[in-house]
Amino acid sequence: MSRNVPAMAVTTAVIVGSNMLWAPIFSLIMRDLGASDLQISLAISVWALIGAVAQYYAGLLADRVGRFPLIVYPMHLGGLALVAAGFMPSWLPFAVIYTVWAVGNAVTSPVFSLIVGESVPPAKRGRAFGLIEFSIGVSLILGPLAGAKLLPYVGAKGLLIISGVLVAAAATGRLLSLRETRPESTGSKPFAFRHVFEGRMGLVLLAVALWNVVLVMTMWGPFLSLHASDAMGLSKPTINLFFALSSVVSALMSLLAGKLVGRFGANRMLSIGGLGLAAAVVLWSVQRSMAGIVGGFVLMSAFMMLAMVASDTFRVSVVEESVRGRALGAIGMITGFATAVATPVAGYLKQFSSTAPFWISLAAAAGLAASVVALTRHDTRTGFHGGPAHEGEPGSLDLPGG
Repeated sequence: MSRNVPAMAVTTAVIVGSNMLWAPIFSLIMRDLGASDLQISLAISVWALIGAVAQYYAGLLADRVGRFPLIVYPMHLGGLALVAAGFMPSWLPFAVIYTVWAVGNAVTSPVFSLIVGESVPPAKRGRAFGLIEFSIGVSLILGPLAGAKLLPYVGAKGLLIISGVLVAAAATGRLLSLRETRPESTGSKPFAFRHVFEGRMGLVLLAVALWNVVLVMTMWGPFLSLHASDAMGLSKPTINLFFALSSVVSALMSLLAGKLVGRFGANRMLSIGGLGLAAAVVLWSVQRSMAGIVGGFVLMSAFMMLAMVASDTFRVSVVEESVRGRALGAIGMITGFATAVATPVAGYLKQFSSTAPFWISLAAAAGLAASVVALTRHDTRTGFHGGPAHEGEPGSLDLPGG
């Protein structure tokens, strides 16, 4: 196995864990800086738009200069931005500085899938992503726990500063340990932006876009913590604590998810995970007992991890390697636009129904499942194969413990 997989597992865990010091209460931090709920939603949509464009150019650069520079240096800049954000006195300058972090994070998004997926044989991608998601799951446990412990002593801004230092340290770790993975065939075929809307690539685009809408309406958006605070009356430390407790299941699920993706395929597991996450969030939103709230967090985290491993594998496997960076960058930009539109719409509808974002996620998950079914039927009919789909096919290599 390439050294890239364990190196990415460790450094990604540090980055995600450091972000989870403050991410569960991010919308509440902006509130404390004077932003309204609508301004929070609009700011997130602006970051999504800027990040979407950044992903597109990251994909172009990844095919031209390689994956390595784009997975390393943006995180150095992003770490510095988080440190600076911790010193901002109000929400507007905070939002401006935070944009640097949002761009750096967006640039690494398509490259993350590329460098991991290209470091192992196709049949082992699910397990490779499963190992990395396991390390992320552990960081999702430790991050909120540490945030809840540190919050009374350093405050929310102090959490941002600590996070920035850790992100920069992780970027340095990547600088010293990662190796380039760009295939030799990269750039051998022309690729135009319009290609992502044509034929089967249009179905891939639709599936990825709808999955991102599900995420921003649930675990990755502002609505979960706002609902937990407003409708359920949970405090900031308690919200952090619930995220940490539920992540125990996520860490365990990530190991199983890698095997499930290898056994049953990324397409099927992406549909199940997306529908399961959205349904779990809708059920959680109406809970009032502590047991129901905790159970909802556990279900959400489990289904999210299943879908995350599947979606990482899905994106790398369904695109030819000769255009993979450019295609994933273009898809990332378009899906960013989709989430940028969906977030303020959901924020507006939330004024009339506190659970509106969660019902949007359920509708998006249904569309995701339909698009994946259509893609699977198309590939079965045409005989398209992006690589071995299951474990044990010729050319596959075992990962540790396999």
